[in-house]
Amino acid sequence: MQHKKIVIIGGGPIGLTAALQFAQHGKHVTILDSDKPKGNDGRILALSYASSTFLNQLGAWQDSLATKINTVHISHNGFGISNIEASDVQLDNLGFTIKYSDICNLLREQINQYPKFIEMQKATVEKITSGKNHSIINYKNLNSSINVHSQITTDIAIIAEGGGIKLADIKYNNFDYQQLAIIAEFKPQMPHKNIAYERFDQYGPMVLLPYNENYILVWSLKKDFALNIINNNLLLEYLSNSFMKRFGDIKLIDSIHTFPLKLQIAKTRVLDRVILIGNSAQMVHPVSAQGMNLGLRDVQTLTNVLLDSNNDTILSKLYDYNKQRSNDVKIVTGFTHLLAKFLKSQSPMRNYLNSAGIFALSNTPFLQNKIANYLIFGI
Repeated sequence: MQHKKIVIIGGGPIGLTAALQFAQHGKHVTILDSDKPKGNDGRILALSYASSTFLNQLGAWQDSLATKINTVHISHNGFGISNIEASDVQLDNLGFTIKYSDICNLLREQINQYPKFIEMQKATVEKITSGKNHSIINYKNLNSSINVHSQITTDIAIIAEGGGIKLADIKYNNFDYQQLAIIAEFKPQMPHKNIAYERFDQYGPMVLLPYNENYILVWSLKKDFALNIINNNLLLEYLSNSFMKRFGDIKLIDSIHTFPLKLQIAKTRVLDRVILIGNSAQMVHPVSAQGMNLGLRDVQTLTNVLLDSNNDTILSKLYDYNKQRSNDVKIVTGFTHLLAKFLKSQSPMRNYLNSAGIFALSNTPFLQNKIANYLIFGI
């Protein structure tokens, strides 16, 4: 049985970021991942100013691949409007949009500079057993032409994959929004001017993110309604007659994607020497675009904790990590959950209160800027 110091399960941007930061501090890391990200992965990530700064410090950032967000325009289909400008929080920008595959490629370029510290294994993890002194990982080696089942013992196992690896002793808080997110890219007639929009439409929360010269739409809708729009090719019609008519004629770029919306928060992020980060610890509604940002803050906190610990202090340090991250995640996901659940109501009185709330926010700069700082930098 092999013994490794640190094993990271998942080779997406969160797992790669953790591996890179450990390697830059001279720590040996093994990454287990079923495959490399596809080069044509079209997902677009929204990153806060703090997240892009962190990646830049690691050498895994390139401004030419990203699109700035200088303003976030928040509105309700009633009368509520609020604008958050980068200058309001004394920053050059509020964040960026960037392609998922570009982030992975930038991280891999940096990782390739540390061949002595980072080992990549193509593998499918089958089971993780946690313990006070070490953890055991059972996996299938995918580099072999035959099914080779192997084990690794490790001082630290980090699960950075949201795709279904579960430990029986970790419970989750779950909420099904009964919604589908429609993801589409549009070319607007009017320039986006680096403005992102959060629109609480009569049908469901809508996020518009500037990317290159286009907009990425993330529209959260009731499942039946979303499927009706997709199956009957009604998306352009609905959008052209709603909030997006302000952009003039819009053209759909490429295909439309959907995914179900659920909240899933681990009740604990630490089980002995197994740690959950990123989507394995928290999967949130996309209404405030916080998923990747929370994951990167997981990485920053965890690496700082582990680099400052030894074998005698590691368990207590990990439970400190759990407490720190639980506070941040609880507040940010609580705010996101409120937006996703409360603002989707079509009750006339609720809609009026929603509009009034956004109007009040626009007239309370201190509160507005405090919320913006929480979403950019965390708690």
